[in-house]
Formats: sequence, C-alpha cells, structure tokens
Amino acid sequence: MIEKVKFDIREGRREGEILQTLRPILDKEPEAAVRMIEELSALPSLEMARLLQQLLEVPCDKKIRKAIKRSLYRLKSKGIIVEEVSAGKEGPVFRPLQTEPPRGFGGPFDFLGRRFLVLVIPHAGKGLTVMQGIVGDTEGLVDFSGGEMTRKRFKPFFEEIQKGGPFSLIAMEPSYVGYLFAQANQLALDQGKSPLQEYIQLRKEVESIKKEYEQSPVYSMMETDEIEGDERVLNRGGDLLKTDLFGSWKIREEEIRPYANEVWEAEESKLVLNQPQKEARFQEIYQRALSDLFPEEKRSLYRRRMEDMAYYLFKSGREEEAKVSLAVAIDLKKAPNVIQP
Repeated sequence: MIEKVKFDIREGRREGEILQTLRPILDKEPEAAVRMIEELSALPSLEMARLLQQLLEVPCDKKIRKAIKRSLYRLKSKGIIVEEVSAGKEGPVFRPLQTEPPRGFGGPFDFLGRRFLVLVIPHAGKGLTVMQGIVGDTEGLVDFSGGEMTRKRFKPFFEEIQKGGPFSLIAMEPSYVGYLFAQANQLALDQGKSPLQEYIQLRKEVESIKKEYEQSPVYSMMETDEIEGDERVLNRGGDLLKTDLFGSWKIREEEIRPYANEVWEAEESKLVLNQPQKEARFQEIYQRALSDLFPEEKRSLYRRRMEDMAYYLFKSGREEEAKVSLAVAIDLKKAPNVIQP
C-alpha cells in the first residue's frame, strides 16, 4: 500500500483519490495505519503533506490522528509548509472530498487508428459529467458528446455501451483519457479542422483531470527489461494479426499490389535464377516495400498504437499478448532490419 501511494503521488493523482484507497486501512486496521503514516512521512514533499492534511480531516482513531500530527510536524521541520487545522475541526480545509474518484474507459484501436473513450467525472453532492468520443491518431477528435447524468442512470448507460461495441472497454487512468481527448482535439485543430462544439463546452472538465504523458502508461505496469531483446517474444508478433483485435489491421491492396506483382514476376521469371538468387531478389523487393510503406513517421505511429494495445491487452487479462505487443512497439524504435525486412 505504501508503494502504491508513492506511485500515485508520482503520477500526480489527486489526494482525494488516494485517500479513497486508504480508507479501508484507516477504518479497520488502526495499528497498520499508524505504521503506514509514519513511513509515508519519511517522503518529504508538498504532495505528501497535503495527503496527510486530508487524512487529518477524516474522522478516525485517536492513535491515527496523533500519528498524522507527528508526521505533519516532522514534514514542517524539514521545510514543507502545511496549512494548520483548527483544533477539533473535522471539516475540509482545502476542498470537499469527492464521493468517488473520476473514472476512464477505453477500447482498442481499429485498423483506421481510431478508438472509443469514456471519461466520467463525479461532483460531490451532484451527479456525474459523462463524456464519450472517438479519437483517431491521424485524424484527431472524430466525435465527442457529453453531459450531466445521475449515478443511477450511468450503470445501464455503460452496460449498453459495452453491449453495442465489438470489443469491451477496459478501465483506464482517467488522467490518461483526458490527455488523449486533449491531444486529439489539438491534432484536429493543427489540421485546420473546426473544433467540435460539444468538446468546447466540456473542455474545462477534460482539462481539470488530464495530465501530460511522455509515454503510454503501459511502461509503468509491465517490466520492459524481460521483454526488450527477447527474440522469442518478438517473433510472435505476426501471431497477433491472427487474433480478434488485430485481424482487421491490413494494408490496402492498392498500396501493396505493385510489390506483390514484382514478387510474382520474380517467381515466374523466364531468366534462369537459382534459389539463392531468387531469395536475394525477394529480399530486395521486401526491403523497398518496407521503406516505402513504413517510413519513420509511420513506424512511430504504429509504435504508439502497439504500446496502447499492450496497455489494453494487459488490462484485459491477456498478459502474454500484451508482452508481444509491447515487444513489437519497442522494436519499432529501431531502424528496420536490412537482413530480415
């Protein structure tokens, strides 16, 4: 739990969200809570001070409150300034706690590089702001809608969405979903497209929850050391194209037809070519096709797709396929293999 809290703080998750994960220990295991608080206070940061401050505002065991106060004093002695709490005050100091954390959901990429996302932001004492949309990594924000919804209405609404799509949605970091919406909107604007009015109306909601991501969250969930450089895992990359999620990922016939014709002509050539000569000819055609069809920009595009597909697979419980997808993504960072295109 301590490591999870530290990770959540590094990831910029809100104190209210982190607090929700700590409530079971605070309510049921006071002695463990005291030990946990004392260890957490060894991490001197403003974020930790704010978290402890929020913990102090929650009704809990006297031993826990004393441990929190000791920890806050310890942080203050290290130069971390925290806001004082009035004696006996149980109410919030910074802001009211949300009754529940935001939630994010997303589907896999289709062959066009599009995917469906849902972002749910609860409001204390009110309902939910529910946003849904389609984002494309080459087109930007394709579709977007949203509005207020009661918690009671959300459950059947979400169940209907799950039934209506070809693939189920997985739980995603809400801050990442917000980031993807914002990035897609900017991409559309960069292409000279008019902004979607529905997004403009709810943009502040998205901005309030999003974070900046330098890379896919999958890298914080999977060990890359055991994947990178493992040729056995990488060589299973082609098997992904036989699965349900990747089955539609195909190159358009008009793009690949010229190279296919060259291979056919080399195979049927009237020139007397031995097998090694034929293989060399095939390799030359494959190398040219690879360079033409997958230049650097397109390889980068597919690398990002494979990273997020690994994220989707991992969260779906398909960990072996997730490893293969991430291995392909890592390999796409390299220059194409001239020997084995």
